[in-house]
Amino acid sequence: MPERLMTLQTDDYSSLKRRLILRDALTFLTLLLVTVVLFLVTLFLFRSFASHRQELALRWSARGQSALSSGHPDQAIIALRTALSYTPGQRSYELLLAQALGEAGHTEESYNYFLGLWETQPGDGFINLSLARIAAKKNDPQAAINYYRASIYGTWEGDGVLRRREVRLELARFLLAHHDPATARTEILIAAGNAPDDASLTLTLASLLEQAGSPRDALTLYDKVLAQQPKNQTALLAAGRLHYDAGHFDDAHRMLQQAIQSHTPADEALAPTMQTMLENSTQILALEPSKHLPTTERVARILRARDLAKKRFDACNAQISAASGLSAPLQHLSTQWSSPQASLSRSNLTNDPTQQDATMQLVFDTETQTARICGPPTGDDALLLLLAQRSNALEP
Repeated sequence: MPERLMTLQTDDYSSLKRRLILRDALTFLTLLLVTVVLFLVTLFLFRSFASHRQELALRWSARGQSALSSGHPDQAIIALRTALSYTPGQRSYELLLAQALGEAGHTEESYNYFLGLWETQPGDGFINLSLARIAAKKNDPQAAINYYRASIYGTWEGDGVLRRREVRLELARFLLAHHDPATARTEILIAAGNAPDDASLTLTLASLLEQAGSPRDALTLYDKVLAQQPKNQTALLAAGRLHYDAGHFDDAHRMLQQAIQSHTPADEALAPTMQTMLENSTQILALEPSKHLPTTERVARILRARDLAKKRFDACNAQISAASGLSAPLQHLSTQWSSPQASLSRSNLTNDPTQQDATMQLVFDTETQTARICGPPTGDDALLLLLAQRSNALEP
């Protein structure tokens, strides 16, 4: 009997123990389920809130970009700062805000903002370009140049080759504005060496080379355009003008004539100077005693030039003598014109090429010195002066 009682007591204890374990398990599972549900609800609410913040940030940033594009940087600043309050540290928004600050005239604040961004990404091309432009506004040319160069060799999103060329040309224009044409020329030539075969770009580079005082390099680029587009009027006019200035009157005449012949009413009006250059080059080619001419024709032109120069000398000498009673400034020329060599006959000149050159040198000296003493000549004397200037430029 006692054994049976003990067995019953043991069974009751085991049953009670199982019930307690089951109850604890159910309680744990219930608490776990509640925790999971609360976690999921919290996660949903957090993600919903984060998504809403992200949506608001996108909305405000879009407003900022729109305001910046439409020329309202002050409004863009407010919108972009609001966007950053929803998504702090968003780099694209920070870049836009720094740009807006600069356009709104907050130069120092913009500079400091970009400088903070630069410290985290010193090789970013856009940030360096922005700092270069701000340094230029702050009249700090050396810092601007340093940032421009860092931008050229920095990293760019998208077409880095195009952006680097654009920055290099912007640097070249900056150098030209600060009277450093030699360094600007180097930058332009580097850009030209890496440039594609694009006529519009080549014309831009050629124009910049002219501004940098490098007409020969500019002519090379204009010739490159004409090799692809022989009737490109802009290139013809520019090349013709440069040839004219360099004394290459035959090339100038050919190119200017082509440009004017291809001109249509729809084109922009030609500058009067271009028409004058064409007319002058035409007359110069008819007046110039080129060594490529037959001897008789060359001598005839030399005699004509000698007559023109002698009349110019006589008029200038009379003007100086009437004004001061002295002809000392022209004494050396007077001696030369009084010598037998200044009145050689046609036959003598025909048989003596050395005297032909000496006579033309007297003509050029006369036109050059009378221009200095009596003022610029007109008519054919002005054309002879152009030939004299070219002759002087060609002398070693």
